[in-house]
Amino acid sequence: MSISYLQYSKFILLKVSFDMALFEKEFKKCLRVLLTHEIRELKRWCRATFPKKFRHIMGRCLRYFWRSRKTTGLPNAASVETPLVAG
Repeated sequence: MSISYLQYSKFILLKVSFDMALFEKEFKKCLRVLLTHEIRELKRWCRATFPKKFRHIMGRCLRYFWRSRKTTGLPNAASVETPLVAG
């Protein structure tokens, strides 16, 4: 049975939620790995799961993540199309 990156991210965030600095570090890692729709789902899950004191961390990470995507021009994995190889 395989586990998705989203499910793995949720598992890790639950385990590190005792330390806010560690939570922020792991949340940033999740943002780098997940696809756009998975990030939205993770955000909803985090808001429902963690207390309000975590929201400023999530907001700061998400703002930085979306800004860095716009300024560097890096596409998200969800928006990258794999080229078809002509056979």
